[in-house]
Amino acid sequence: MSYLKEETWTILPASSYKIIRNCPKCGTKSLFQSTGDFRINANGKCVDIWLIYQCEKCRSTYNLTVFERISPQKLPRDLYQKFQENNSSLALKIGTDKKIFEKNRAVVREDSVSYTVSKKEAFPSVSRQNPTENCRMIHIQNPHDLKIRTDKFLAEQLSVSRSKIKRLFTEGLLRGSNIENLEKIHLPRSLTVLLDMDL
Repeated sequence: MSYLKEETWTILPASSYKIIRNCPKCGTKSLFQSTGDFRINANGKCVDIWLIYQCEKCRSTYNLTVFERISPQKLPRDLYQKFQENNSSLALKIGTDKKIFEKNRAVVREDSVSYTVSKKEAFPSVSRQNPTENCRMIHIQNPHDLKIRTDKFLAEQLSVSRSKIKRLFTEGLLRGSNIENLEKIHLPRSLTVLLDMDL
């Protein structure tokens, strides 16, 4: 009887996206990184809220708009307090929200986000497809749509070289459950891969 080792890997951002923009002090395009701090500016009964970015070279600042001309009463009290306290988790959440960058027409560097991977293993289950004894089914979740090459990611997480990953692709020992060409794609929001050997 063949058994299947089943795992779920969830990719979580550990840093905000960096923004590519013209820096007035440097006189050229530069990378701006999140400081993790918010700026709140009162405007009558309304407030503007920004996430502050800094040029990596000269520390010139850029304010990424989070809310504009909004009444504090319209925000949940705990959320507004987090803005006031420069809550790091909230800053990371906003710094990886592509909708906010689109709203600001800010260009992000897609490969600038570092990430962690949370891994959970399910109990071995009998496979109906009769895989090899060492077959692993890995469900990869990428809820923040981070742009990561699939072959690079698998090499890192399985602690092997990218050339080894490519050989496994070629030999059919590593494949997508839906026959995706894993060698040429970036990770989608959800992907299941099958590994027919023990690594």
